[in-house]
Amino acid sequence: MLDPNLPELKVMDYTACLQKVQAMDSRGDFSYKGIYKVLLVIFEWTDKFLQNRVLPNVEQIERDSSIDRDRTENYVIDLSYKQNPAIIKKLNVLEFHPNEPGDPENPKTYIKHNTVFARPTTSDGGTAFRYALGLNELSTTAIKGWYNEKRKYVGKEKMRKVIKAAVDANRLFDTYASTELGNLFQCPYDKTKVQKDATIVIHLKPILKQLVDDKILFFFRNDSASRPANKSVFLYNRPSEIADRYDAYVDYAKNTIYPALKNLGVMGEVTEDSWNSPKNILTEIKGYMNESYGDQKTLMEECLVLNEIIEKDKEREEKQKRKQQIEDLMAFLAEAGRIVEVNLLRVSGEPLTDEFRATLLSQPEVLYTEYADKRVYNEFILHKSCIPQAIESAKRTFQIKHSDLEIRVLNQMNVTIHLNDESPKRLLEEIEAQSLFQFLPFFTRLWRMIMGNMTVHKFEIPPIKARLQQQLTRDLASQKVKKISQEKERLVKARLKEREEAEKDAERKSKQGHSHSTPTNQSRDDDEDSEPTKQGSPEEEKKWKESIETIIRILDEAWEFGVYPDREYVLSKLNGKFTEENLIFFLKKFGGKEIYSFPIRNQREKFPWPILVSTGYLKRHGKKLFDKVSAESERQRNDKFPNQEKFDIAESQLEFLNRILPKLKP
Repeated sequence: MLDPNLPELKVMDYTACLQKVQAMDSRGDFSYKGIYKVLLVIFEWTDKFLQNRVLPNVEQIERDSSIDRDRTENYVIDLSYKQNPAIIKKLNVLEFHPNEPGDPENPKTYIKHNTVFARPTTSDGGTAFRYALGLNELSTTAIKGWYNEKRKYVGKEKMRKVIKAAVDANRLFDTYASTELGNLFQCPYDKTKVQKDATIVIHLKPILKQLVDDKILFFFRNDSASRPANKSVFLYNRPSEIADRYDAYVDYAKNTIYPALKNLGVMGEVTEDSWNSPKNILTEIKGYMNESYGDQKTLMEECLVLNEIIEKDKEREEKQKRKQQIEDLMAFLAEAGRIVEVNLLRVSGEPLTDEFRATLLSQPEVLYTEYADKRVYNEFILHKSCIPQAIESAKRTFQIKHSDLEIRVLNQMNVTIHLNDESPKRLLEEIEAQSLFQFLPFFTRLWRMIMGNMTVHKFEIPPIKARLQQQLTRDLASQKVKKISQEKERLVKARLKEREEAEKDAERKSKQGHSHSTPTNQSRDDDEDSEPTKQGSPEEEKKWKESIETIIRILDEAWEFGVYPDREYVLSKLNGKFTEENLIFFLKKFGGKEIYSFPIRNQREKFPWPILVSTGYLKRHGKKLFDKVSAESERQRNDKFPNQEKFDIAESQLEFLNRILPKLKP
């Protein structure tokens, strides 16, 4: 935003300037003959600025004053620059001419620069702020018009060539949008650095800021740049164009800078896959560069800044996408009007991931429960707004199919505590009582059927429900054990299949002469490569460090999404990189100071292995996690119908955090 107190905008008091110019006009040598008329013409135009938003240029002043062109130019230069403070203010404005033929890659062919002059009135308080501000608005509108209607992006391939040529010439700043737009403000009357700087301060900087605010330009700082021209980076705010610039930077680093450093012997071989996520390589390359590399170093600095920006944008887009997917699923559940099996839910045609599932189930608007019998294990979810409809659905299903599954699930969800209306509560109690008739003793059932009184008395309901709850608990435990066993079997089969494929691949390479080892030796080599406990070369130690960082990232992401990760979870995310034995051994050797574990008490079926958590996560979120589980533990203690599983999880975490957090240094 333009500062109204800029010294560059100050002008001489109106009365004083009239007296001074009159005196100049009256000089005996006639060197300023007619200058007073020039001043009055400029004043008349300035006085009408609020109505027509126009200030005069030299041609208009010449026409209105009838003073020849050379003298008019000399007079306005004298009044603008040679008096202190200035008598009139030289200003600049851009005009958009969309109908003229031009080059869509060159804004100068559509945007014309105009130098104008203002003599502020007595109400302006000795400053040209109002007129500079108005002209900047006109210039901003002109740039936006060109950007939206005429500008054409050069394309990815040409972008790479332009970047390479600019860096090789040590003029990377020529590729910035600010340089291209700054060239539009090249005023023929600015002869000295002070005059040029005044134009930048009055016009270019405020316009660039406004264009950033209006999302036309994208801005970031590079404070490490050695030259001031490279410190403030303005780019056109088109994501694809910014991504192409980043790719051009990476391409230059990969094909020009890295080979030079490799030839010097300071960098080793880098795999092609490493360039897909090049942050570590770029950081390493930058560490070998000093100021003598010029714009090559500047390019690396900007490349790392853009890498961080692009990664954050991807993360933001992913979060927004996940948020939208959650909202879509929530809308579906709100319209379903019944309980829904979690396993049947899909996102983009795919089953829910563990992280997405945890996020969905953490929504306060949904109810969730597990249900099992001797044959199957199911998970159900229900939107709270659908409870009355779900009760009606359960009634219809029971009447038509004689299935009490929906009734049992609704009862397990304890939906009645979320109802304010008594009518749905009574309906659920009624159909629940009807569904419990089949669980009465045989002779009691038979007698009531003979008597036509197929009802269950209120005093009979609690013991039947208690019996059913005990059976459900046993079935859930049995089905979870079976599910865990099936998952382990699936993982084993997947790992065996991968091992077989690796052996076949090794055998094929051996037959082709690419390897001299037998399949058996190859298998042994594979075992040795995956063994993390042996002493290795610096390259192998680097690989082990990357592995522990990957495991820590997996654990941190799981905790962020409300998942309690154990070693089976880590194995599933590593896609067969480790066997179970190697992972355990690896964590013992390398994870001692980086990863902690704790068991969940009384929940052996659901949590057979200790839960893993990284030291870094505890340092960052330990206090917040402690407060959260403390509140959950207290809530379950005071709840009329506590959830045993949630209580055990909270208590186990509390015990662990009480023991570990005091030992951790922030």
